Amino acid sequence: MTLEGYFYEPGKSHRSLARFNVDGIKYDLIVSEESIKAGVISDLSFSERIGNTPRKVIFQDGSVFETQNNNQIDKVVSKSGNENLISRLLQVIENKWRWAITSIAFLILLGYFIISVILPWAGRELAYIVPNKVNETISSGAMGLLDEQWFDKSELSDDKKNEIQESFSDLINALPNNEFNYKLNFRSMNGAANAFSLPDGQIIITDELVRLSENPKQINAILLHEIGHTHNRHVMQQMIRSSMISVAISMATSDLSALEDLIVVLPVFLIKSGYSQDAENEADKYMLDQMVRLQINPIHFANIMQKITQDESNSGSNVLKYFASHPEPSMRVKKALKISNEFFGEI
Repeated sequence: MTLEGYFYEPGKSHRSLARFNVDGIKYDLIVSEESIKAGVISDLSFSERIGNTPRKVIFQDGSVFETQNNNQIDKVVSKSGNENLISRLLQVIENKWRWAITSIAFLILLGYFIISVILPWAGRELAYIVPNKVNETISSGAMGLLDEQWFDKSELSDDKKNEIQESFSDLINALPNNEFNYKLNFRSMNGAANAFSLPDGQIIITDELVRLSENPKQINAILLHEIGHTHNRHVMQQMIRSSMISVAISMATSDLSALEDLIVVLPVFLIKSGYSQDAENEADKYMLDQMVRLQINPIHFANIMQKITQDESNSGSNVLKYFASHPEPSMRVKKALKISNEFFGEI
C-alpha cells in the first residue's frame, strides 16, 4: 500500500513531497526517491479522522507525514493496533449519516417504549410481589413525614369520628378478599378537602371533606375510591416506576434501609403529583363495582362530588385540589348517575 503526501521535519513548516509505503506491519517513508524512515507501524501515532481533513502520521522524533487519503490511513491504523474504538464509531456515524439519524430515532423510540411500556409493566408486576413488610415500612415513614410537614390534628368530635369509624369497619368487613389491614386516620390539612391511601392500607381523610359530606355513605364512596388505589397497588406502582433502582436493591438484599428514598418520595407524590388518569379511572371502577355489589347506591358518590364542586365557600380554594389529578368531576358524576339508574332505578 502506498500513500502520497507531504513530509514535515520536526518544528519546521517546510514540506516535501513524500510516499508512505506499508507492507504488512512495516512501513517505509520515501522523500526525493530516498528512504529516510522505516520501521513497524505500531511505533507510529495517528491523528483522529475529522471529516475529510488531512490525516497525520506522527513519527517518534516529532516529524510528520500528511496525506489526504483518509480511507487508506484508517487501514494502517487498524493494522497498528492503535485504533480508538470510540473514534472509529464516530467516523462510521459521520460517514453514514442516514444510519446515524436512524440510530438516533431508534434510541428515542426505545426510550419512549421503556418509559411508556416497560416501566409501567414492571411497576405493575413488582407491586404485587412487594412484601407486606416493605409496604408497612414505607407507609409508616411516609405517615410520619405527612404529619410533620402537611397534616394537623383532626378537630372532628369524637362522636363524629366514631360514627365514621363504625361505618368504615362495616364497609371493610363486607369487602371480599381483604389483603390489607385497612385503617382510617383523621387529619386536618389547612382547610383542604382530600383523602389519601398508603401502600399498607392506611387511609387518611381530612376534616374538610367530612364536613362537606351529608351522610356516612358519601364518605364511604370516597373511601372506596381510596381502597381501590390500595387494592390495585397504584401507590406502589408509581413508587417503583420512579425509584426502580432503590426497590430492586431492597428486594434483592432485603435491606429495608434502601427504601428511605421511597419514604421521602411518597408524601410528595400524594400531596403534589397524584395518580395518572388511568389509575384514577381504575379506582373509580373498583368503587362503583363494590357499591353495586354492596347495594350502596352510587348516587351518594355523585352527590358528594356535586357538593364539593358546587360549594361556593370553597370555589377556587383548597378543596378543589382534590380534583387536581382526578378525571373531570362532571364525567365522574355522570357515570355514577348512569350506574345508579341502571341498578337502582331513577330517584
